[in-house]
Amino acid sequence: MCLYLYHSIDTRSIPSESLHHEKTIANMKMNIDQLQNVLKNNRDEISELKKQVADVERRRNQDWAKQVEKENEVYDEKAEAEKALEKKVEQIAGDANHKAVEEEEKAVVPEPNRGNKVAIVHEILKKITTKSSLPVCEMRKDYTNTHTDVQMLDVYNLLTFDNPDGGVWKQGWEVVYDKEKVAEEKKLEVIVIPHSHCDPGWIKTFEEYYHSQTRNILDLMVKNLYDNKNEMRFIYAEISFFELWWQDQTDDVRAKVKQLLASGQLEIVTGGWVMTDEANSHYFSIIAELLEGHEWIKNHLGGFRPTSHWSIDPFGLSPSIPYLMSAANITNAALQRIHYSVKKHLAKNKQLEFMWRQLWGSHGRPDMRTHVFPFYSYDVPHTCGPDPKICCQFDFRRLPGLGHSCPWGIPPEKITENNVKERAFALYDQYRKKSQLYKTNVLLVPLGDDFRYDIDAEWTEQYQNYMRLFEEMNKNTEWNVHARFGTLSDYFTELDRFLRTEQQLLPVFSGDFFTYADRDDHYWSGYFTSRPFYKQMDRVLQHQLRAAEIAFSLKAMKGESPTDEVFAKLVLARRALSLFQHHDGITGTAKDHVVVDYGNKMLAALEATEKVLSEALSALISAEVGSTNNLVLDEYRKEQDTMPVRRSYAIGDFVVLFNTLSRSRVEPTCIYVTSVHAMLKVDSDREIKQQISPVFVYNDGSLTQSSDFELCFVDELGPFGISVYEVVESSTNEQISTPTITAKDDIKISEFKFNRVSGSDFSLANSLFSAHFDTKTGFLKSVTPNDHKEIEVDLHYVHYGARGHKQLNSGGGDDLSGAYLFLPDGEAKEIPRMDQQFVVIDGPIMKRVIVAGPPDLKILQVYSIAYGSPSIEVINEVDIRSKANFELAMRLNTNVQSGDDLFTDLNGLQMIRRKRLLSKLPLQAHFYPMSASAYIEDSSTRLSLYTAQALGVASLKSGQLEVMLDRRLNQDDGRGLFQGVFDNHRTLSRFRLLVEPLASDKVNTADERVGFHSVVGLAQDMELLYPTVRMLTKAQPNTETIGGISQSLPCDVHIVNLRTIAGATNYGGNGMSTPKNEAALVLHRPLTDCRSKLQLQSDCMKQENTITPKKLFPNLRSTSEVSLTLLYEGKATDAVALQPQDVTSVKLTW
Repeated sequence: MCLYLYHSIDTRSIPSESLHHEKTIANMKMNIDQLQNVLKNNRDEISELKKQVADVERRRNQDWAKQVEKENEVYDEKAEAEKALEKKVEQIAGDANHKAVEEEEKAVVPEPNRGNKVAIVHEILKKITTKSSLPVCEMRKDYTNTHTDVQMLDVYNLLTFDNPDGGVWKQGWEVVYDKEKVAEEKKLEVIVIPHSHCDPGWIKTFEEYYHSQTRNILDLMVKNLYDNKNEMRFIYAEISFFELWWQDQTDDVRAKVKQLLASGQLEIVTGGWVMTDEANSHYFSIIAELLEGHEWIKNHLGGFRPTSHWSIDPFGLSPSIPYLMSAANITNAALQRIHYSVKKHLAKNKQLEFMWRQLWGSHGRPDMRTHVFPFYSYDVPHTCGPDPKICCQFDFRRLPGLGHSCPWGIPPEKITENNVKERAFALYDQYRKKSQLYKTNVLLVPLGDDFRYDIDAEWTEQYQNYMRLFEEMNKNTEWNVHARFGTLSDYFTELDRFLRTEQQLLPVFSGDFFTYADRDDHYWSGYFTSRPFYKQMDRVLQHQLRAAEIAFSLKAMKGESPTDEVFAKLVLARRALSLFQHHDGITGTAKDHVVVDYGNKMLAALEATEKVLSEALSALISAEVGSTNNLVLDEYRKEQDTMPVRRSYAIGDFVVLFNTLSRSRVEPTCIYVTSVHAMLKVDSDREIKQQISPVFVYNDGSLTQSSDFELCFVDELGPFGISVYEVVESSTNEQISTPTITAKDDIKISEFKFNRVSGSDFSLANSLFSAHFDTKTGFLKSVTPNDHKEIEVDLHYVHYGARGHKQLNSGGGDDLSGAYLFLPDGEAKEIPRMDQQFVVIDGPIMKRVIVAGPPDLKILQVYSIAYGSPSIEVINEVDIRSKANFELAMRLNTNVQSGDDLFTDLNGLQMIRRKRLLSKLPLQAHFYPMSASAYIEDSSTRLSLYTAQALGVASLKSGQLEVMLDRRLNQDDGRGLFQGVFDNHRTLSRFRLLVEPLASDKVNTADERVGFHSVVGLAQDMELLYPTVRMLTKAQPNTETIGGISQSLPCDVHIVNLRTIAGATNYGGNGMSTPKNEAALVLHRPLTDCRSKLQLQSDCMKQENTITPKKLFPNLRSTSEVSLTLLYEGKATDAVALQPQDVTSVKLTW
């Protein structure tokens, strides 16, 4: 398996100073570590070689200056070690377990800095790559022992989380500097970066913002950067707005924009469709919005490629984002919103700039070089220095008459000959104080705010006044400063120059920045759950879009030329999902009418993906496509704010199933049918298990039988496979199962036998476990896996209220719970456990417990235990519109001895350990984002909860797991939305509960900061997020089964997407993009936890971890290495070898 020094190539002309010693040596050492593990049969030789390199590294870290003086000696030792290492690898090149590859993936490796001799090490390692022969289980230790200078869990243990008044810098301290020593220091390089943060929806809708403000910003950007030919600079992030603006521009304006990008006056940062939320968004959608933006840039902006990441407004930050950015060849980042106590700690230690490493280490990806803003906000008052009262006076949009003012009562003054010296010193003094918080002489100073630079006067005043200030500062030699306008790339170039010149390294950091607090005990854990109706809709769209992408690409590969009109529907859906990932979209933190707008866009996208699926699958199964014979999804939504509705199949209809997983699946599929005598007809040479059951619906607090029936069946679906079944009427001798129907009370039922439940509890079981339920409430009590002890679950509901105003230690004003903040009135109160109506359906294929919960909350809860499944599916429907300041949660109290630990996912990409610190952190600080899953465990058992929608999760006691379901708040929480959360709907949430017996092993997991799912757990996650697509058609297809790919992929390899690449938009014609005969195959290989005793029943276990795309898709002409978002393309390749935790793309051409 290839040892990546970097993941993707930057084919731009890179200045020699852009790659410094730190990255070269760090990556060299990482790859030597990896190579040692690969060559385990040659352990003695490799150990000796590693020791030599480690000795050199240790001496360098102890005394960097001495190493500089003895560089030749260092080089000789390193070169000797590497020469021996190269020779050893060549000796074993023919070994089957250590097959050497002649070339490194050169096309995805940036050229190293040639300025020092250790670049030779890079050259040697670049020539030698190996395929890892280590079993996945043995790799764990290499993915859990990350060596960092700053680990967030350790920082939390150190912090007191007090909030003393720091003076002018309320959350800090009085910052001072020695004016006498200034002249002796290196010159302070100040890069002032004009920017405008444009939310694609918040107080206004996306289009409202564009027409009222963003269009003006971009128009004036061209005018002031290009026409005035001045030294002004500007950075911009959101491609969603940029594309909308580009539609209306002339060729002349477009040419000017390209010139501005080429000259460096304008920089597009990140280049995603939006500035994504980092808590709720799933990594599929993050990649989708990044791809959408980068694809548009590549198609329309010439040779420009974004190189720096800008994430200044998301409410807490995830390491998944720098990992994906690094895969896209973006390796610098500027960030803002992290906990104020953490900021203070990092500032005290001059660690606000660091290398952000993943919890599992680097393993082929460069760490993200990161800059954190030190103060409260990204607006001008909080970015020039520690005193916002002074900094506000240098925001010249706040001059009298320009529509903004300074809340401290001292407005800015225009800079004149009479005041320039005094004004320049006041600003310089803030710059100098801010610089005391960093270890280098390079200072980043943002100059902007939300929707800034939308009037011509702001461009003029900011430019002219700052140029006078810069001139005055720069000519005062005793100040020893050089200030200028610049871009984010300019800043990182200067930072790199300093680090190289001074031979300094930035500290290495690992962890995340959740849960965010901006002041006092105001934790932003409410938005993990706000507007859960739309969070659930987001995941449905994610699933449908992914299915449509795969089906569209499969059809195109088979030579079926798609039309621009059908492709346009796919593009519409991509952009709707991407837009909703905005940090005021999926977060649930926008105005009511903006939420409705997002909902309507997602509804249109759902309808569009249905049409793409209909067109693509019809072609693949040779079905006639017509107005009355189209395939339609059997679940749909009538309006953007209504629950999904199921379609029913009649006798004579056809069922089309599409498996979007890259492995075979054998699991029950359930459809609604209009007749109790309905069954599926299949080939005479095979049988499928079938079960017909009644359907119960919730009406006015009680359960009644529907006129429809549920037909569940089990059949094997191949990877990306399609199967067709005809619904026929069963005869008396047909083998179709009927379940036993039981309930506590008599219930009106027809066509099925009914029995009453007796005793204090009852049980349901399949071949893997038994589940026990309470006869009073119908709720789940415990789960007993086969050959394991009973695990208590005690599932029930609790609720929180909103606290009133309280006196804060800081003396500041208090806020109440709202869309962003969760400020409860104490511990949760249990919803009283009442005598509740429930119905039990006990069949061989599907077992269900359907519970009518508390009537004031209109709760419907359904437990499902499927044939062959190791998990219980739990579905909740809740409606809290009768409540006020009410937050509803589902709680599980278990006997798992989890102590203070909880593991939660980050964007569905990785798991992170959390620690309960109730002695110094409030309850609301213990809620974390759960985008896909969470688990607790002890030495013998793991209990995992997988979710089909993003919600907040906590573990407030040992053995406890609690997930929020909905929240309704009466008031605004003081974060700019100016409204409460009143637009609740009846809301669906879907989970899978998995209890896994764990084998004891010698792995000490107590010190690990990262967690991993088992292979079985990963399968549950995939099945929940990407259920089998069910479509109904009246027309008989000509094909019964279609194989999408020739074989299942490895169990731990997931095809994230198979996305057809778009050509440039024809803005002068039909306004559409033409699809290319190319697709991005996006792959993910998560590392798995081998301790689970459960086994995944699938043929995927037989496959190796090397992917050969041409074997999967025989019609391919070529496959090429590319960066994650295809901005950079490398050499042709036949096989893809994935390291654990890799997310990578391959370009397919047919």
